[in-house]
Amino acid sequence: MIKLIKPEFNQYEIITDCTSQMRDDDRKQLILNCRDEIVSASEEYDRKASAGQLSLISVHDRLLGGASKDDMTKLYEQRFASKRAYGRVYYDKIKLLSPNFRCPYCAQRGVGTLDHYLPKSKYPVYAVTPYNLVPACMECNKVKMDENFGRREEEVIHPYYDDFSGEKWVAANMIEEEPIAFEFFVRCPECWDHTKKRRAENHFYRFQLGTLYKPYASEEFGACYSRIKRLYLKGGKDLAVKDLNEQIIDRDTIRLNTWQAAMYQAIIDSQWFWETYLPQNT
Repeated sequence: MIKLIKPEFNQYEIITDCTSQMRDDDRKQLILNCRDEIVSASEEYDRKASAGQLSLISVHDRLLGGASKDDMTKLYEQRFASKRAYGRVYYDKIKLLSPNFRCPYCAQRGVGTLDHYLPKSKYPVYAVTPYNLVPACMECNKVKMDENFGRREEEVIHPYYDDFSGEKWVAANMIEEEPIAFEFFVRCPECWDHTKKRRAENHFYRFQLGTLYKPYASEEFGACYSRIKRLYLKGGKDLAVKDLNEQIIDRDTIRLNTWQAAMYQAIIDSQWFWETYLPQNT
């Protein structure tokens, strides 16, 4: 939903910093034995993600150098994400990559954590790989959980590698009854191929974005309805629609595919609203 700048940190230094405080010498040595392997895997991740091939990476529970899933999970939780850990500086910098601290998955809620795009429970070699760590809200992180992607079209949008921001694909319809509400859905451009369309749809429904946007839209409509009515009485539908189009333009300057712009467009498109509802309530 929101395209982010890819994090660029030295993977070797991350492993070094994260293990520097470890008191468990056996675990520390296991991870250090895997340091070059993790660096190489991070580089492979970048190549495969850039080529749209992350779904080809095999699930595993142990690194070749001996570190286990538990070792890598503890490395992330205790030496990377923990507030007093040396690795926390990387954690905090990655969280700041999202503009206005907005979750890139839903484009609505605030960033509260880092999500492992490929879950660390199934891909532990990427537990502290910055390319695999996405700033996200707690809700999106919880919904996504530890699902892996068997095929390219099942992958949700990767904020570092995918750009779905150049064309509009989030749309809405007015629910034409009182109280007025809105339903949100995906309307993909015809020029998109099948895989891109399926990924947009999968992302939208995986993160339950229609359910998320609906109450916000109802509240926004309640706030703007008096302005619509005032402009309608002053200059008819044309003046009110002109203002709504200006609202859409303002939203589009921030980014395309906001629920607000989709909602305003749904108001413009509703013949029932202009020919029945508004005349009866003015």
